[in-house]
Amino acid sequence: MTAPPVYAPRPVRSLPVWTIGPMRVKPYHIGQSEPAETLRESARVEASRIEVESAAEGGAHDLGFAVLHEGQGGAWLLLDWWAHGDILCQRLSLDGGQGFEAVDARPLVACVWELPVILHERDAWVRHMMREPSSPEGYLSDRLRAGVV
Repeated sequence: MTAPPVYAPRPVRSLPVWTIGPMRVKPYHIGQSEPAETLRESARVEASRIEVESAAEGGAHDLGFAVLHEGQGGAWLLLDWWAHGDILCQRLSLDGGQGFEAVDARPLVACVWELPVILHERDAWVRHMMREPSSPEGYLSDRLRAGVV
C-alpha cells in the first residue's frame, strides 16, 4: 500500500460557462496555471457526453458544474448536474494522456481538493434554486472565488 499524498493547497479558478445542448455548466480548474487550450477543449468535448444522461434525469433547470483537475495521475474531470430539483448527479472521467475516458468501474467521487468546489456548489444551489422564486442566473453567477483549496 502506498502512502497518501501530503496535503498542499492547490490553485482553483473559474472558467467561462459551457453550454451543452440546453445545459449551462459552471467549470472550475484546479492546477498551477491556466489549463492548456487543448485540455480545455478535450474537457468540453467530454462534457458534451452528459447531455443525454442529464436529459434522462431532468427536473433541475439544465444547470450544473464541472471540475477540471490537473492532478498527479492525469487530468480528472468531474461533470456534475442537478436532477429532480435537489439531487446531484456526476460523471467522472480521467485523461491519463490518451484523452478522457469515463471512470465507471470504480466507486470514486472526488478528492480533497475537489470537495470545496462541490460544497460551494451545494450551497449556491440552496441559495438560488431552492427558494421562491428560483434564480438560475443567480446560481450561474455564484462562483467559488479564485484562490487555493
